[in-house]
Amino acid sequence: MNPMESRLVKANVLGTVVFCAAMAVATPLKAHTAAQVMAIVVSVVLFAVGVFTTLQAYVSALDRSRVHEIGVANLYLLTGTTAPPTVKRTMMWALGVQVIVSLVAASFGVSGLEENDLNALAFAVLVPMYGIGMNGAWAARYGSFGPRLAPTPKPSKRRIE
Repeated sequence: MNPMESRLVKANVLGTVVFCAAMAVATPLKAHTAAQVMAIVVSVVLFAVGVFTTLQAYVSALDRSRVHEIGVANLYLLTGTTAPPTVKRTMMWALGVQVIVSLVAASFGVSGLEENDLNALAFAVLVPMYGIGMNGAWAARYGSFGPRLAPTPKPSKRRIE
């Protein structure tokens, strides 16, 4: 694995660890304002990074799709032979942990709420977008895709009337 590939994998794992730590602190302290703010900030920042990397991966994949056959599942879920087994396993484990922790945190956040209380832990359900974006960023840069099956037709010079 080259250093750039390693950085994206490490960033995904680091983001997942930060998220898990924030939820581990915020869940038992869900009634405290500081814990609510921390849960919201961590969740929204990871979500924003995920949205950015998802869009960036999509643009890169569009460019690569001229010569490679790229599917959405290959790009964002690393299906098939898109990634080496170690990269795929690490990235998918990180995404899986993000999904599970976000659902557990949001579920615990609901328990014991009064009518006008804020469930700040519900923001956690945004975080798996981070894992999807990191998968996409890795696949768009380093993923292995087969050759394009159907060549792109050349644009015609006919006028549409």
